[in-house]
Amino acid sequence: MTPALLAGLAGFAALGFAAAPVAPEAAVDPKPGEGAEAQAAPVPRPRDVSYYRDGFEQTVRPLTRACDLPTLIRRLSGNPREAANVDASDQVRLPSTWWQPRVGFRVVTADDMLRGPGPGTGPAPGKWRVAKAKTRGVSAGFQIKDAQGTRFAIKFDVPKYPELTTGAEVVATYLYWAAGYNVPDNVIVTFRREDLEIAPDAKYDDPLKGNIPMSEEFLDKVLAKAARNPDGSYRAVASRFLRGKPLGEFEYSGRRKDDPEDLIAHQHRRELRGLWTINSWIHHDDCSARNTLDMWVLDGGRSFVRHYLIDFNGTLGAASIDKHSDRSGTEYLLDYGVAARSLATLGLVPYRWEAAVDPELPSIGFIESRRFDPKGWRPFLPNPAFDERTLRDIRWGARIVAGFKEELIRAAVKQARYSDPRAEDYLVRVLLERRDKIVHRWLGATAPTAARTDP
Repeated sequence: MTPALLAGLAGFAALGFAAAPVAPEAAVDPKPGEGAEAQAAPVPRPRDVSYYRDGFEQTVRPLTRACDLPTLIRRLSGNPREAANVDASDQVRLPSTWWQPRVGFRVVTADDMLRGPGPGTGPAPGKWRVAKAKTRGVSAGFQIKDAQGTRFAIKFDVPKYPELTTGAEVVATYLYWAAGYNVPDNVIVTFRREDLEIAPDAKYDDPLKGNIPMSEEFLDKVLAKAARNPDGSYRAVASRFLRGKPLGEFEYSGRRKDDPEDLIAHQHRRELRGLWTINSWIHHDDCSARNTLDMWVLDGGRSFVRHYLIDFNGTLGAASIDKHSDRSGTEYLLDYGVAARSLATLGLVPYRWEAAVDPELPSIGFIESRRFDPKGWRPFLPNPAFDERTLRDIRWGARIVAGFKEELIRAAVKQARYSDPRAEDYLVRVLLERRDKIVHRWLGATAPTAARTDP
């Protein structure tokens, strides 16, 4: 068995032992809801997409898809199925509760971007009252109410990689918002242990004993998993709770059948197919259902489902509690094509990732531009919407990426508040170089905006 196949099988088996992610409840987009889709309707039922089921289905789906004769014939004949939610100009039909035209469609300043996801102010001054702690997984986190009663999810870096995931989460938040997507209001905050107090009814979930009242000792154990600043304070991401009722994740295929406005299969939505290009730019390889959230919101006198992208600690080369491996972005977890090629060549042909060079900055993940291949980039697991992408979808995303000028990129990176100036400079340079590679590969010598149609 080839090394790639062995690694893939071992990695997938590890999913069964990995801690299930805690359902996120953070961030708010204060903008009014838009959309012909945004009509009053019965409240859809909350749902929980199994991470393990979703991972298994996406891993084996390429095999079943290869046997889908109609899809195979359309692709071989050069007539793939195009996105279903585009207008006569080949642009996403608006208004929409999934995506809004920003960079690439209109002028977006750095100030616009920094105000976009929400207030961007974090918790109000004063004591933070801890209401609930994250007990699953190896990374630390808890939920708080600030002095004004506003709720936030607080997420940390691990001691080995200070600033890694918190920085990635905040930078990606602003880039995704500028690209048009609904995202949380995530900001970097600093606090000390004495700023925390435990709410009288605060509990944590013990796998054996159920809900247990939280103690000071337990809170100290949670904080022991978090990276600390040299002065003893803690750095974290504060993610403002979303307004509305959480309905669980959306999937990248099918529809939410109890949402009467969800009329187009998700794998045929332009904004989800074209997300592949944007994800390749910022190296977000963990793009699955678990990093999405639907919210039932009341806005402008109407109730509707708004669709969010969330949890960006797996972007920019970060991987929750570690850095991405050097093969990230070049192979799926279980990559049948790579395994077959390795078997056919007896493993003598070098892997694409072998030339990668780690920036060796603790606060920056494994992201680089020299070996980045815009055409060959792959997420951790196959994604149904990405697999249906056509050249039109890819170019749509590329034209959004092309619209990110250095001013916007640098403004987003500054929000990470890296203590090492080399980290900021490196990340800005790599994002610019990856952007240029995407523009050259998909748009040629010119860099038109996304508002232009394909020739």
